[in-house]
Amino acid sequence: MIIKWRELIEKAWNDREVLHKSTEFDCWRIFHGYTEGAKGVVIEKFGTMALVEYKDDISDDLDTIKDLLLECFPFTLILAKGNQSTGLKLKDRLFALHGSFSNAPDFAEEYGIKYTLLPDAMHNCGLYLDARPVRKWLVNNSEGRRILNLFSFTGSLGIAAIKGGAKSAVHLDKSKVLLPRIKMSYKANGLDLGTRSFIQGDIYKHLPKAIKNGQRFDGIILDPPPKVYKSPYSDHQPKGQDFSRLVSMCSQLLNPGGWLICLFHSFSVTWDVSDKEIIESSSKTLKVIDRFTSECDFPDDDVEKKLRVTVFEKM
Repeated sequence: MIIKWRELIEKAWNDREVLHKSTEFDCWRIFHGYTEGAKGVVIEKFGTMALVEYKDDISDDLDTIKDLLLECFPFTLILAKGNQSTGLKLKDRLFALHGSFSNAPDFAEEYGIKYTLLPDAMHNCGLYLDARPVRKWLVNNSEGRRILNLFSFTGSLGIAAIKGGAKSAVHLDKSKVLLPRIKMSYKANGLDLGTRSFIQGDIYKHLPKAIKNGQRFDGIILDPPPKVYKSPYSDHQPKGQDFSRLVSMCSQLLNPGGWLICLFHSFSVTWDVSDKEIIESSSKTLKVIDRFTSECDFPDDDVEKKLRVTVFEKM
């Protein structure tokens, strides 16, 4: 199948004119191939760097894509990154199409906040762009709150809450390599590292312990991966994002009036069904107060196939 790259990339670029003109951020998804004509191909912009990711072999098209991107914007670095499904090691499937790795930005900026980037990371380079409206919501709704950021990854959601005036944020993630990257973002934004802001460990161990110790929070960010790992500290086999078990614990850690923000990545059930599951799992102590999804750089007429976000409040 011959892909008409010029037609596709020019249309995608023009469709995002509102993003190009914005002075609030320098990063967005340039091309969402799943609905814009090249399934498995996504192109993202981080400052003056573009990252072309692909699942199928498009090596013969990469130079064409590079030239088209340079017609759109004066990128100093354009990287190509093949999916791990190709069976190649990262060093063999990540390479520069234009510029040098020395030009790779250390941070992306969004709403005046700097987020650490690592372009040569195995998976996402550090900032999930479809969660931009989540970070904006957190900036606007975290004033004076104590926040718990679960499955924190590189900490972008918790950092957005801190920049929005949160009293504190505790980041919990299983990976020990991610926490130093959160600290880099803290330092770049002039934030106090604190003494217990970063915890490397198992969520199924730490949440019951926090409940037992009487800890309470005014906001909890719950963003589990599409498939949660099996934990030696849990007596069950998680299914999908395991919201039922996780919410049953999170709801016990929330103060009245506190919010729980949930990011749904699994498309096996509808948004409405997911929300109902959350409420039931909280023993009906939560109610929906807000819902939203990703923005125009993730075009899809079917909202059930996009990132879905619901904010609940403890009654």
